[in-house]
Amino acid sequence: MSKVVLVGVPGMNDQEVEAIEKFIREEAPGVEYEFLGKPVLSDDKLVGKAAGADIIVTWNQQMSNELYSRLKLKAFCCASTGFDAADVPSATRHGVMVTNAKDYCVDEVSAHAVMLILTMARKLWHVAENAREDRWSVDGIGSVKRLSDSTVGIFAFGSIGRGVAEKLKGFGVRMISYDPYVENDEMDAYGVTKTGFHELLRESDYITIHAPLTEETSGIFSKEALAMMKPSAYIINTARGRIIDQEALYEALAEGRLAGAGLDVLWNEPPMEIDKKLFELKNVIITPHSAYYSDEAQEQQLRITARDVGRILRGERPINLRNQIDN
Repeated sequence: MSKVVLVGVPGMNDQEVEAIEKFIREEAPGVEYEFLGKPVLSDDKLVGKAAGADIIVTWNQQMSNELYSRLKLKAFCCASTGFDAADVPSATRHGVMVTNAKDYCVDEVSAHAVMLILTMARKLWHVAENAREDRWSVDGIGSVKRLSDSTVGIFAFGSIGRGVAEKLKGFGVRMISYDPYVENDEMDAYGVTKTGFHELLRESDYITIHAPLTEETSGIFSKEALAMMKPSAYIINTARGRIIDQEALYEALAEGRLAGAGLDVLWNEPPMEIDKKLFELKNVIITPHSAYYSDEAQEQQLRITARDVGRILRGERPINLRNQIDN
């Protein structure tokens, strides 16, 4: 009998935990299933509790070459768009399939990114505080530029980046994008101009990040990269926290070398002390990795994950396979 375990899903609510078990059992009747808890486990605890498992389903359980050698899995299924926790090279080396819940929340994340752009553009945090404190004015708001005169830079032009471009069309902004894997004509179709990374940094009034966390993107928004942005620019991140050098971002924001940031993701989630100082800055809006969320997306995310778990256990090729494995 095949065994599936769910673990490392901090932030997943109890209803979601129950739903994913239900969907997996529908896809794989008779499967041995065990919920190991929401927290991410240490390596030794994971090996002890997941012994004999064929598939791990997770959000954040970080894998490694050693863990794959000790656990002997068939698959590591990420119930999320991101799959950086999988350590794909190590999984591939051990013949372990990696899947994700691709494209389940394109509308939600792209809408959230646009919301954060508009929040920055209209300095919503400041005017809302004015109203709350009975200052019925724009006192202290500083410079506000007309949005339609702005350039929005989209870092990575996959499905979510394209969703952002679609939603921004009506605002009359100039849109540029850096993505070395997407051709000019694909961007042209969305009214977006392909550009280089340095040009994206220099020309954008708003940069919105929509790339996966990989060796290539990790820390790409470094101290040097942030220094190339306009002091009046804003950065939006609804992708993965570690794409930005968070210490460098804090310094740039605190010292006025960037105008503000809208962040749905941080280095550590839930935040640790190193992350929490960002909350002290008035020009930063932080949401709790909630960009993906809607009633519809919540169910689709879990059903997509369960569908591929079922396919793997039936010996079929999963739909959202992220590595090259012969099965």
